Amino acid sequence: MDHALDIRGVPWLTIGLLLACGWVLVAAGGLHGGLALPGLLLYGAKATPLILDRGETWRLFSANLLHKDLLHLAFNAFALWNVGGALERAVRPADYLALLVFTALGTTLMSAIGSDSVSLGASGMAFGVLGASAAFGWRRGVSGSLRSHFGLRIIPWLLALFAAGLGSAGVDNWGHGGGLLTGAALGCFMAPRSWPGEGASRRLAAAAGALIGTLALGLFAAPALPALGPVREGPLETTVKMPLGWRRTATGPDRVSYTNGLTGGFRSSATLLAAAPCHGRACACERVVRAAVENELWRLADVGAFRELQLGEQRGRVEGMLQGTDGQVRVSAACLQRETAPLAVVVLQPPPGSATLAQRMAAAVSWPTPDKPR
Repeated sequence: MDHALDIRGVPWLTIGLLLACGWVLVAAGGLHGGLALPGLLLYGAKATPLILDRGETWRLFSANLLHKDLLHLAFNAFALWNVGGALERAVRPADYLALLVFTALGTTLMSAIGSDSVSLGASGMAFGVLGASAAFGWRRGVSGSLRSHFGLRIIPWLLALFAAGLGSAGVDNWGHGGGLLTGAALGCFMAPRSWPGEGASRRLAAAAGALIGTLALGLFAAPALPALGPVREGPLETTVKMPLGWRRTATGPDRVSYTNGLTGGFRSSATLLAAAPCHGRACACERVVRAAVENELWRLADVGAFRELQLGEQRGRVEGMLQGTDGQVRVSAACLQRETAPLAVVVLQPPPGSATLAQRMAAAVSWPTPDKPR
């Protein structure tokens, strides 16, 4: 097979990928110091809550281009240049471009399924290129001097790098595994550059379709998000469905609260509150929600110290804005009457937020039916 392979030339696609990663790092301001979490989220890091809550499926691709700092980028660039550069020159350009797209999506999709931590970087793509090079060399029977670039000789290095990630804190091993499996699978079908390009063109078309479908899925699903998850226990023997993937953050005899686990301007929270017994205007939904937010719930918004709360009620719905020293959040609430005390679902979200979440959660609230007299 060696006579059919030629790794001479300039790996333009690999250069383009590295330049794109560098441009994103410069745009995010990460050249002179590491990016903090808000900056990482703003510039496209993978955050499962934002994908599930807002339909931001574009993060499944953008996270691969973003790096925390220059050193982070340098490590990934070294692997992509030395392994990906050789593979790009050996196979058809359409195959290599399809590999980059599929490994980017495979990396972050596996990461989103296996871990809810924030992750970023092209290391999953680097593992994908390594896996593809090993599979391509084995499948095409590469021998001779090119075995150092393609084939089973790569596997010990690949396993050593993967094991190093398993033993390191803060490494997205789910993403590494996703990129590796995707790359190895695609590498079995990649064709040398000298072969006809029909199969490679079909694989590139499939990759483009997967990328467009991923982006479109988020756009179409966004109006119905956040999706509600399984039933959770609430106060006073009530139950409620909280958004999928959210974590319990506070609980008490009269309330239970969940958040999406993020901080700052990306934090969202929801609370099911059982108000004290009341009569007349004291039971008005706006008054119940205002008292709860001003007394305690504002702390869940993570917008600094409390400054101002503006609320308005219309047809059983409460809408408004909570202003803090570090930002603002949208307040949405819906109330249900239970005997002489109302139940309130209070949702705090970064603007614009979901217009229907509080109502959908309120519709899912249930409580034990009193025993009927015999």
